[in-house]
Amino acid sequence: MNSENSLYRVQSQPFKNDLRLPSSKSHSNRALIIGALRGKNFTVENLSTSTDVVTLLACLEKVGLKISKKDSTIIFLNSFPDCESDTLQEIIDLQTGDGGTTNRFLLALLSLGKKTYRFFPTEKISERPILDLINPLKKLDVEIKTESDVRLDKAWISIKGPAQFSLQQPLEINCSKSTQFASALKLAFCQKSIQFEFKNIKASETYLKMTDFVLAETKNRNIFYVPVDFSSLSYPLALAIVEGQVLIENCHEVDPTQSDSKFIALIEKMGGDISFSTNGLRASSKNKLTPFEVDISEFPDLAPTLAFLASRIEGESILHHLEILRFKESDRLEEIIKILKLFQVDFDYNSQADELKITGSFKKILPINVSTARDHRIVMTAYLFLHANSGGGLSHSDCVDKSFPGFFKVMQSSL
Repeated sequence: MNSENSLYRVQSQPFKNDLRLPSSKSHSNRALIIGALRGKNFTVENLSTSTDVVTLLACLEKVGLKISKKDSTIIFLNSFPDCESDTLQEIIDLQTGDGGTTNRFLLALLSLGKKTYRFFPTEKISERPILDLINPLKKLDVEIKTESDVRLDKAWISIKGPAQFSLQQPLEINCSKSTQFASALKLAFCQKSIQFEFKNIKASETYLKMTDFVLAETKNRNIFYVPVDFSSLSYPLALAIVEGQVLIENCHEVDPTQSDSKFIALIEKMGGDISFSTNGLRASSKNKLTPFEVDISEFPDLAPTLAFLASRIEGESILHHLEILRFKESDRLEEIIKILKLFQVDFDYNSQADELKITGSFKKILPINVSTARDHRIVMTAYLFLHANSGGGLSHSDCVDKSFPGFFKVMQSSL
């Protein structure tokens, strides 16, 4: 039922559930890069099973890292780039998937090596911004070729180091399209003597702070425990506060290192019924919600979920600074607008002001089939719309494993 070519059938029913959320893929991929550099039995516990993390782990093994695995715990037995001596090939091809952190973090890490690494990604990652990471690496004498430079046998990028750290001035990184470029370099070069100058940080600054947190937590410790994923948290919470109840059993406090944890405060500001206890995080639709106005630049991954909430809250809600959404796995702004139209939600997008006004109501439409872009967050948001309306079919259900493995099973009511 969850295969790429079939429609997942979404049922319309009250949402009542006790559940456990996956661990953070953002923390996991940061910890993997640190482990790759550290070796010496560096341990990551509660590792995410999202496809982005699984793909990065497989790539790290392909470049020569020896990694012990047991359940959700992994141990790095050697380190990069020393592990290059254990690989025979001088050119190593890597299947890098479609993850932003997977590809960008890996590119920065491999700039420390002497061998040639070729990236073969999937989906639309090759269409997403990357030059703001490539350009700083080239300033460190890293040899990088892209498919636009020469024919690389269908490879997206070819990289060969090692990076040279002889710059007399700070290395500039343009973060206008993503702070992942800054995080990638901070992580990869955490053992090097180098200064950075981050320019044009317009969105997702909290993710850069997350990188600083993980680096600080592991500076004098050889172990990192991955917390629950607050991006995944938004979907069951959003559904619960509009039409049901939920208990998140493995969430007991807000994680300030995750920008999406601000969703808790947003719900409280809307008047939502939400509270922490020793049993976990509980939320319900007991309270009437009020319209909201929010700048999504700090937490762009929440934008689709917030658009869903706005559609179910009577009155006008406003989302500001959405342009950053155009550089994700899909043009998420365009996809959100498509979904609003499909479910007959009144809205107005002002491109000049970069704001989306959504007028919510309690009206429902008949069951429909929804075909979205192959974008995990858009697919999960479409699920919320279908569930809160009259159900229907949902395409590309396999995409959710990118960040929320088992999403559909977790979201099924159990009470």
